[in-house]
Amino acid sequence: MEEKKKIVVLGGGFGGLTAAQSLDKLLKRNKNVEIILINKSRNQIYLTELHEVAGNRIPPDSIEYSLETALEETRIKLIVDEIQKADLKERKLYGMNGIYTFDYLILACGSEPAFFGIPGMKENAFTLWSREDALRIREHIIKMFKAASNEPDGQKRREYLTFVVGGGGFTGIEMIGELVEWIEELCLEYNIKHNEVSLMVIEALPKILPNLSDSLIEKASNYLKKKGVRILTNSPITSVSADSFTLTSGQVIKTHTPYLNGRSSGQQFCEFLRP
Repeated sequence: MEEKKKIVVLGGGFGGLTAAQSLDKLLKRNKNVEIILINKSRNQIYLTELHEVAGNRIPPDSIEYSLETALEETRIKLIVDEIQKADLKERKLYGMNGIYTFDYLILACGSEPAFFGIPGMKENAFTLWSREDALRIREHIIKMFKAASNEPDGQKRREYLTFVVGGGGFTGIEMIGELVEWIEELCLEYNIKHNEVSLMVIEALPKILPNLSDSLIEKASNYLKKKGVRILTNSPITSVSADSFTLTSGQVIKTHTPYLNGRSSGQQFCEFLRP
């Protein structure tokens, strides 16, 4: 009997799951093919909704989707493991729990946060690229409001209540939008005046949401400005510390909550897969 060809899809995000399901449908009459999906967890995380968890709009389990449920009506085998090394010549993947051979490999590793070589960014800025990131941001914001409510020093209080989003793309604007709404609730809970809170978006490009039309950009900008959000364009960040960041103009902004939403492709994430 002819040995089955193994098709391994590495990564269970939108791309990986769709690829595996499409192959299963396309090759449903081929009995000599085995399709394997390898992911580091049993659930797919809806990355597009992470800002809603970070902004306390929805619970964290609402962005998780069971891969086992998604694969119920297929012959795709799900393997939960984290791949640490690949040998493309020998066609093997080395995980924490086992070694997996393949005839064909589809990489769907996604992307990872990019820090653009900015000193202190990786060490001090929050990223929003996982469920854990979203929970970390949410808990930190609550912590800052608690600290501010007990802080008699006005300058320190303002620093605690300054929240900065670095990057005016879709994720950054969605995140600041969540904060605009959540801040109302937090101010009431911790007895803080709304005008003590500072929300900022820092963008290196000349405008936010550069993929949208100018009319939509203006609409989004006007809405945020009405809500008290300060938008700084043409303002690259040059360094980040634990309690401040510096712009290319030399301006230093004091904050305990710098947040970065830049990202890079999966090339770096999958560097180990190069032959």
